Amino acid sequence: MSSNPSQDLIFFKDNSLISSDILASPYAYLSTITYNQSTSPTWLVNSLIETSLVGSANLVNTDLKRVANRSKVTVISFVHNKEQYVLNCKKNIDLEHNGKNFTFVDYFTKLFTELIKDPENASMEVGKLFDVDVMDGVVFLENPEILLYGTSITSDELLFNIMKLNKKCKQLFVISAKGENVVNNDALLPTDPGFKESDFLIKLFHRSQLNISLQPLNTGRAKDITGSLTVSKGAIPYYKLPNLKINEREYVYNVTKDSQIKLYYR
Repeated sequence: MSSNPSQDLIFFKDNSLISSDILASPYAYLSTITYNQSTSPTWLVNSLIETSLVGSANLVNTDLKRVANRSKVTVISFVHNKEQYVLNCKKNIDLEHNGKNFTFVDYFTKLFTELIKDPENASMEVGKLFDVDVMDGVVFLENPEILLYGTSITSDELLFNIMKLNKKCKQLFVISAKGENVVNNDALLPTDPGFKESDFLIKLFHRSQLNISLQPLNTGRAKDITGSLTVSKGAIPYYKLPNLKINEREYVYNVTKDSQIKLYYR
């Protein structure tokens, strides 16, 4: 595979990752990024933050050009602090000194010590988490499914809050880990965390315009291939954007030892 030329990653037929049509629209859109434990999407999320802020995405698409102040970005994370994002992105964009256009909301550091004090009766406190002010632009919501495992809220409650957040921005990316099987037939009780996660993901997919899935290879990790990435349409079309077409495609990708990304058509 390494002897073949690598490809640029694109999500739309206009050769973009986040189309300018989306950023110019007065409406709100939803995309999902799902992954397995062995296929962390850190590199992809960092690239999407970069292209949201300044147009380029140097790791995955060398054709995209820099555009000053392209969009405002808010990252809401349940699994990382701001320092982790600043460190991971520093090669291509300086988040530390991008204060006008970049906001980070840390729901990792004090989630169960200050923000949610009663996990068994957390509906009101969870609702407050999603009442956060976000800059009108692109929002990344990282691993909200943790709330399904750590509190008594239902998948419908979490979805309600996510859709409420979605209305505040132009583009929301929900980043979520998934098990090997999205539908867990053995988890029959609605209160079972595995059932709640499966129910959440299925309903989330049916509310999205775009779904990105990262998965390991069926045969396991190869020497020069880390996993596969699938770009597919969600259940809902892009409202009032009839000319925006998703570039449905499957890639295989490799994260090299020096943290470069190589993508190939599958």
